[in-house]
Amino acid sequence: MVERLSVSRVIFNVINYALMISLALVCIAPLVHVLMASLSDPRMLMASRGILWWPVGDATLAGYKIVLRNSSILTGYINTLIYVAATTIGGAILTVMAAFVISRNDLKLKTPITLMILFTMMFSGGLIPSYIVNLSLGLINNRLAVILPGIINAFFIIMMKSAFDQLPDSYEESAKLDGAGPLTILARILVPLVKATIAVIIMYNVVMQWNSWFPASIYLTKRRDLWPLQLFMREILVQNDSSIILTGSDALGKADLTRNLVKYCVTIIGTLPILAIYPFAQKYFVKGATLGGVKG
Repeated sequence: MVERLSVSRVIFNVINYALMISLALVCIAPLVHVLMASLSDPRMLMASRGILWWPVGDATLAGYKIVLRNSSILTGYINTLIYVAATTIGGAILTVMAAFVISRNDLKLKTPITLMILFTMMFSGGLIPSYIVNLSLGLINNRLAVILPGIINAFFIIMMKSAFDQLPDSYEESAKLDGAGPLTILARILVPLVKATIAVIIMYNVVMQWNSWFPASIYLTKRRDLWPLQLFMREILVQNDSSIILTGSDALGKADLTRNLVKYCVTIIGTLPILAIYPFAQKYFVKGATLGGVKG
């Protein structure tokens, strides 16, 4: 027998669905607008107003052709992939190792080390001391100036430590009875049990590093060949400078016409990888964040 819903329940469902649909449209509308604008005719795009739900004029890939044949975008993509790969792989390894150490109950300095890590989450030396340190180490205008400061995150260490703390001690005790050492226990026993939390940390780090541009703007001032993609995008979108894209024949009488089109195309090219990866990692978010939540 089908259960009849009360009037109040029906009203709640209607309001709830309407609110969720409205929020979804608010999130989706900018993405659709940018995508449709990147496929639009540049002349009609300049005259268009409001949100675009379909391309104006004849759909064209002219903007993408202009962007993709420019060496600066390719250079930015390669550099960004290098920075993301280095910080993600290195950061995941160091985070797991650090969290494993401070999660051990027999570590005498467990509390002081944990408090020191927590302290860095709330306070930092600031930009000028960081710049002086990198300058003293000879890292200015060097890839390491972007990779090393962002390779590990205190919040991720605490999150990973909480995931280890929630695992039963019996796993480690049984492994010790079989003669396993600390590294074997970590690699073969504990890491597979917290892989959801590791996946969340990796995804967070990938998003952070992919969107990062500020460290490069400070430490790579004389090495445009080391700039990440987001710094080139900032030059185009924020500083309204499309000269790095519109070169040669494209710049002759076409700058004003194609500037907006190029901006939309660069935005799509810069955000597409993250949008493509996110759905595959989403299934780990709830489980990983819950497992890595701070124990009460």
